[in-house]
Amino acid sequence: MAGIAMRIGVVFAVLGFGSLILEQFDYEFRLIAWASDMQPWFGIGLGVVGLALVGVSALAGRAKATPPQPAPGAPQQQYPQQPGQPG
Repeated sequence: MAGIAMRIGVVFAVLGFGSLILEQFDYEFRLIAWASDMQPWFGIGLGVVGLALVGVSALAGRAKATPPQPAPGAPQQQYPQQPGQPG
């Protein structure tokens, strides 16, 4: 799920902030040409939403990657001696 949100966020950010740059040269993305009357606010909003999606996706991926920490004062798990290992 985090990968999809990251990709959608990148697309939104590129379309949003790219539309701001293209507007300066009298060009526009065909995909969001319907919003040309709403520029620059639509581009800024779309870019910010894209960056928010990328940030939330990155935080969700980081939280999933970190293993849970044992509670303070909890007994440590002891692993049995493996065969062939000095003990």
